[in-house]
Amino acid sequence: MSGERSSPFSAVQRLPEIGDGGPQCRGKRTRSLLQPNTCLRIVECGGEGRPDLVEDAGQSDQGFLDLCLGGPVLGRNLAVEPAKMVAERRELGRDIAPGICRSLRRRIILVRLHLLDGTYELFRAHYGRKDTVTGPDGSDLKATLGIMESTLALLREPGVTHLAASFDTVIESFRNVMFPAYKSSAGMDPDLLAQFPTAEDALESLGIVVWRNIEFEADDAIATAAIRWVEDVEQVVIATPDKDLNQLVIGDRIVTYNRREQKMLDESAVVEKFGIHPESIPDYLALVGDTADGVPGLPGWGAKSASVVLAHYPRLELIPVSAADWEVAVRGADKLAATFKDNQELAYMYRELTTLRLDVPLVETLADLEWKGVPRSRFEQFCSTVGFDPDSIRVHRWAD
Repeated sequence: MSGERSSPFSAVQRLPEIGDGGPQCRGKRTRSLLQPNTCLRIVECGGEGRPDLVEDAGQSDQGFLDLCLGGPVLGRNLAVEPAKMVAERRELGRDIAPGICRSLRRRIILVRLHLLDGTYELFRAHYGRKDTVTGPDGSDLKATLGIMESTLALLREPGVTHLAASFDTVIESFRNVMFPAYKSSAGMDPDLLAQFPTAEDALESLGIVVWRNIEFEADDAIATAAIRWVEDVEQVVIATPDKDLNQLVIGDRIVTYNRREQKMLDESAVVEKFGIHPESIPDYLALVGDTADGVPGLPGWGAKSASVVLAHYPRLELIPVSAADWEVAVRGADKLAATFKDNQELAYMYRELTTLRLDVPLVETLADLEWKGVPRSRFEQFCSTVGFDPDSIRVHRWAD
């Protein structure tokens, strides 16, 4: 076991490391900061960490969601002793959101908040359109026009009243410091890469709040927004097909929506698709990898083996290092267990890479995200700048 890792990103608040709870240990990630109190079924963290479970948390005025998500990273502060504690933690919120949320204390307004994965939408427009759209300087602008049209189409759908779009303005992020092989702009189509600032301007010209991410990633801003406002709205809809954002799903209060396939995933659908609950998605990606983000995973671990193991041991710390101690039947268990034992530190780092941050400094309020229509003068000025015909873009609602 190596010494404690220090974060290469100064803004990361270091939380207490996760321990094994003594004789019932599963892995070998041990620290003395944890003092489990199984009588209360809580885990109290020493140092500056917040407790994961608190006695009578369901009746607290603070709200169980805040207690569980008090740290800056979703799932980072899940301290566990035996496996049954995770199951008991999940049962606390079974009525609303298994594993995360017990009581929603704030006044809920009957609106849906839509959070658009702008990076994915720009990629989809760039590679999905067959026509050619050339700007005054000869640049390729088909993705920009495409994302404008597709976003206006989303705004024409019933119930889309509050919307924000998040972009990887700079593809590289703090994760590239942690792991240089993480996804980067290397090898990207230059025509696509050059359109990010223009596409962001385009959506702002439609009257949409845009988050331009530099240190963080687009997904981190979406995660921050989803958790910040889940207790204030009827539902948060994350418009993306990316599997890593499924870690945010809470019951049917936070869902992901694949616009291309017209498929929505709530908690039960995530379990059906991956065989695990949303809180285990970062652990799952740590084992199987995520090629889209440059996370390699562990050799030999595939989707089936990871889902079977994590369905029984929801966190990496709970997986026994010896296959003889596994309570699930998995083909090639001995080899998988040996690989996991030899690469635990890599697995923990991969999980940190795939765990979304919840501390992106978003300055907007929920009211700011209400779409009031396209501001005509700003829209026409943008179209004039990039050479678009404003009359050919189907605007169905003007702000003035």
